[in-house]
Amino acid sequence: MFGRLAYFIGRTSSALREAPGMSLLTTLTIAAALVVLGIFAVGFMAVDGFTAGWGRVATVTAYIADEVPVDAWPGLRDAIAALPSVESASLVTPEEALEAFKARGQEARALVEGVSPTLLPASVEVVVAENAMALEAVRALADMVAATEGIADVDYGQEDHARLSALARVIRIGGAAAALLVAFATAFIVSSTIRLTVYARRVEIGILKLVGATNAFVRLPFLLEGAVWGACGGGTAALLLWLADRMLVRHLDLGAVLGVATTVRLFAPELALGILATGVLLGVSGAILAVRRFLDLEPV
Repeated sequence: MFGRLAYFIGRTSSALREAPGMSLLTTLTIAAALVVLGIFAVGFMAVDGFTAGWGRVATVTAYIADEVPVDAWPGLRDAIAALPSVESASLVTPEEALEAFKARGQEARALVEGVSPTLLPASVEVVVAENAMALEAVRALADMVAATEGIADVDYGQEDHARLSALARVIRIGGAAAALLVAFATAFIVSSTIRLTVYARRVEIGILKLVGATNAFVRLPFLLEGAVWGACGGGTAALLLWLADRMLVRHLDLGAVLGVATTVRLFAPELALGILATGVLLGVSGAILAVRRFLDLEPV
């Protein structure tokens, strides 16, 4: 067993030394593809982080119906405050709503100049409990608030969230399709490279098979070769992403720019491990494809 293992390792090492240029080119090709895949992965995580950040709703505004008398407003506020997942609820009169709008600036004051407070509805500002800010929990709370008698409408930014969710789905689907194309292209390149190596060693393979070597015995050194290329490419890609993260991304707080409490990074230990494993998988997959096609033409 150890003799076979030593043979396989030695044969793989010899093959890599015999064609250093091809090995370097294949490694760099895999590295470039994995950098792209790593950026896609970071983009997916960023989209999820942004969606989760925007999906955390801190307040819900419940608008009181016009026919509800003024003396019933406090009772509505108390009824809403008693609902589950409500941290607190405060009544906002039409006069207070108008003053709050004017406080936004001079342009806002000009827009409502001469507007009577009676044209604005009274509302209840609901502060959502810390453990219930996820979008689904807020939707359930909004439904309960809307079902309260005397409430005409409820707003928690649902239209913005719907647009964001649709955009996130498009990004995920498009990114996944592009990532698959990159992966297939890389596996094809590795397969083509190893196919050239197999062809160059066809005489040796023929001799091995004449003396009784099985397809598995012939195939294994090429699989190891592909795994080495993939591991080297994955390590190179992880190193490039780490350097990019150190030199560029750490100086850009994209979460703060977008107003979302999330951090965007191009490197993380788990991402590096995933890239390394993907590199090995791509290398081995390309080798399997190349060697299988060649050996299918040879007598067993």
